[in-house]
Amino acid sequence: MRASTVYALGAVMAGLLLTGCGPLGGEGDDEASGTREPTMEEAMVDFAACMRENGYDMPDPEGEGMVHLPAAGPDDEELMAAMETCENLLPVDENAPSEEEMFEENLRMAECMRENGYDMPDPERGMGLAVPVDPDDDEGMAALTRCSETARGEGNGDS
Repeated sequence: MRASTVYALGAVMAGLLLTGCGPLGGEGDDEASGTREPTMEEAMVDFAACMRENGYDMPDPEGEGMVHLPAAGPDDEELMAAMETCENLLPVDENAPSEEEMFEENLRMAECMRENGYDMPDPERGMGLAVPVDPDDDEGMAALTRCSETARGEGNGDS
């Protein structure tokens, strides 16, 4: 069985959020003209709708307003084209890590996954991180969770 490639959602979303349209609500609101920046939930619903309009089937967000990208291969041109078209709808997270911080986190993630037995190359600067774990592989998904926490400095590992 060919393993699906699961995109590390945090890396993809953080990269897109850094190129987003501006801060959410508050300072961007213009009461005189009656315009306001959308809430996070509104922005995520708009993003999901745009993705569907551009040929990539994805549900509206649930819960805290985050979209969940389905598992996709690294060469999924349909996904990449839709994301390029729709990324301007994503809000900017003013607390998002810098591009360099994301690269360093992705390096730690790749190293940890290799230590857990997954053949994963180091990431390229400015690119998201593709993780070769089948979503049905409970052991692989557990390693992915541990490595994500470790890469962000939340885990107990030294990686």
